[in-house]
Amino acid sequence: MDLRTDNPMVSVVRILKRGIGFLFVAAALLAAPGGGEMFGASVVQAQTVSSIVVEGNRRVDAETIKSYLSLQPGQGYSAYSADESLKTLFATGLFSDVNINMRGNTLVVVVVENPIVNLVSFEGNKKLKDEVLLAEIESQPRSVLTRAKIEGDVQRILQLYRRSGRFGARVDPKIIDLPDNRANLVFEINEADKTSIVGINFIGNKAYGDGALRDVINTTERNWLSWLKSSDVYDPQRLEADQELLRRFYLKNGYADFRVISAVAELDRERNAFYVTITVDEGEKYQFGDIDVQAYVRDVDPESLRGVIETQTGDTYNANKVENTLEAMTLELANAGYAFAQVRPRGDRNFDTKTIDLTYIVEEGPRVYIERINIRGNTRTLDSVIRREFDFAEGDAYNVVMMDRAKRRLEALRYFEGINISRQQGSAPDRVVINVDVVEQPTGEVSVGGGYSTRDGLVADVSITERNLLGRGQILSLGGSFGEKKESIDFSFTEPYFLGRRLSAGVDAFYRDLDYSDTSSYKIKAAGGGLRMGFALNEETSFLGRYRLYQSETQIPEYLGDGCGPVTNKALAQNTCGNPVLWNGVNWIWPYGGDTNGDGIPDVFAPEASIAIVAAQGKRLYSIFGYDLTYSTLDSFTRPHNGWYLRFSQDLAGAGGDANYLRSDGEARYYREVGPDVVSLFKVSGGVINGWGGYDIPVTDTYFKGGETIRGFDTSGYGPRDLTPGGQRDALGGKVFAAATAEVQFPFPFIPDDLGFRGAFFADAGVLFNVGNTGPVTIVQPGGQVLTLTMAECAGLYPGGWGGIVPAGANGCYVDDTAPRASVGFSLMWDSPFGPLRADLGYAVLKEDYDNTQVFRFGAGKQF
Repeated sequence: MDLRTDNPMVSVVRILKRGIGFLFVAAALLAAPGGGEMFGASVVQAQTVSSIVVEGNRRVDAETIKSYLSLQPGQGYSAYSADESLKTLFATGLFSDVNINMRGNTLVVVVVENPIVNLVSFEGNKKLKDEVLLAEIESQPRSVLTRAKIEGDVQRILQLYRRSGRFGARVDPKIIDLPDNRANLVFEINEADKTSIVGINFIGNKAYGDGALRDVINTTERNWLSWLKSSDVYDPQRLEADQELLRRFYLKNGYADFRVISAVAELDRERNAFYVTITVDEGEKYQFGDIDVQAYVRDVDPESLRGVIETQTGDTYNANKVENTLEAMTLELANAGYAFAQVRPRGDRNFDTKTIDLTYIVEEGPRVYIERINIRGNTRTLDSVIRREFDFAEGDAYNVVMMDRAKRRLEALRYFEGINISRQQGSAPDRVVINVDVVEQPTGEVSVGGGYSTRDGLVADVSITERNLLGRGQILSLGGSFGEKKESIDFSFTEPYFLGRRLSAGVDAFYRDLDYSDTSSYKIKAAGGGLRMGFALNEETSFLGRYRLYQSETQIPEYLGDGCGPVTNKALAQNTCGNPVLWNGVNWIWPYGGDTNGDGIPDVFAPEASIAIVAAQGKRLYSIFGYDLTYSTLDSFTRPHNGWYLRFSQDLAGAGGDANYLRSDGEARYYREVGPDVVSLFKVSGGVINGWGGYDIPVTDTYFKGGETIRGFDTSGYGPRDLTPGGQRDALGGKVFAAATAEVQFPFPFIPDDLGFRGAFFADAGVLFNVGNTGPVTIVQPGGQVLTLTMAECAGLYPGGWGGIVPAGANGCYVDDTAPRASVGFSLMWDSPFGPLRADLGYAVLKEDYDNTQVFRFGAGKQF
């Protein structure tokens, strides 16, 4: 039939007629028996389920299976309901296969049950124990075995290994079928080698070198002692936290526009190592410009809030000071009755002058109250330990600034691996619920360390510390130090929240056995304890008060304290015991032990302890009250680049003890970065001790100074000294000292920063004078003769001088002068895996003939 025509309307009419005819034919076919199947429709759509039959079940009751079905007797069957029933049955995890169909009017459900786990085992795991892996996975003995669970367990095990740095680990699950529909599940593990971070590089940093920024972040590079730590393992969460640490560091030091562009960790599969590259944009360094306060709350005087402002015009921009000011203003307003007042900063940048004008805006916030505070995730730490870090409680006004402050305090505790504070709507529009979710981490520490210094020789240190004792937030520490010239044991307990307030209170006990015989012919043993209490005055200033009670005993080796040393009769060449003495061309000396070379002249000599040290020997009870006042703006305590550190201390001895004195000490340090990772240091320190109540201070309680203050001098190398002919040349210490240091630290230009080497040029200067008690002492000699001696009598015993050498400022047998000492030199510093190491080469440019110098001095850090 030809449907073509020249009339369009005729064509349309013909097409419509044919379509209507087709619909009539289709309807007839559907009405005929079996006609629905010809067009893909199912007859069962019209069927009604009369009964349900379950087949294949062995453990699961049939009624339980029926309860999961969307289809029930009396309902019409539909493909949609059957599909929903299948999904529900599979979601139970009880079945590996399910089939649903109609047999007549009966709904038949055929199931294949998943097996029951008989045993879960691990093969190939050495680094992680079975108990650790079993606690992490979902598949457990007597549970239902499913493929979904197994796949999830594989990923959980791999995640555990990745956290420990083994990114090449593989896990292959094996299922061993057993009778009665049971199965053993075996995880075959290839742990692979540890994948550590071997390089951390920064791009875009100009103000701070790579080494300085590595000190800021927690992620570290692999080194010799990586087996003792996990910070060199790539952890995406730790790297994300490191970006926040970098941001805070730069914002604290003036770089208000700083941002981290990217932080990428690339895996080198050939070396099985990660390289971390952090790209930053430092921006410009700003200072604070004009500081203003604007209040939009009735009766709030902006001038009343200026006293708590920490940001000052002309200072380097510091985001921490801005945050502290916001907190201080918020508290000030809350104490004045403005619980809902909010403070927000507005910064206006001046790009020409590189300043930021800062305006603190006080405005009325929404009246929202805290309905409830939920603490979640703390399995060990008590709720009260967490709640006490909040400056608010249920029923108080909600304030975002105080919420941020609470989070920072919780982070500073170092009890938790993760902290998240969120809020949700309460029971009313003006009520909120605060949720505090924490993830706890281990708080116990075992530290084993060692070191060597030219003062103390080899030293080993062991300490055990628990920072969250029994979840109460208390600190317990026990440690010991053992070496060639020192032994000590220390115990301390600290309650950081004493009497429910932010007061740190503690008790200490100690034992000391110190050997100073190399420099001053005596040893000291001391044992006692003390109490202390400290608190923070603000974010930068802290106060610590203390009381100590201990007994100290000064001991002199017997051969150095028998009193037979000083020469009393030059003509007869005898000492005070009547023994012969010899002249060696410089000093008078006396024999001890006889002739060793057979020439008939005794030539083994025994020196004698200083009279001043003999006067100090014996036991004394010390009862001391003291305090420390500390101020610090350092950007880092481990490796400062900028900031001040000030400390002033005083100790008052008395109140029932055998010693009565007042000791005052002070120290000031200033760090400034003058170039990328080039740091200048200026340091001054001093101290003075004076007796009261007629107490004459023994020399063992005075200051002994040497290479630790002026490099280039030996331990106790300068200051008052006993120069009795034939004596030990004992250092006597002084009651007054002062010292100053100027130093420039710098990285080596041709040595990679990641090796941790730095150099320094220094100049030191100082004085030590005003010796303590120099006698008299009473000595009973072996023959019974009683002698009363003072050091001042020494000049009368040697009218002819001291072998032609008369030291300037000599007072009897000792010297005590205010002549300054000074040195210059070079230092090599190494941030080694064992801790910070330092070697100093110092040359004394100002010294006296009787000083003891030392060109090379070496010291090592303790903990590693």
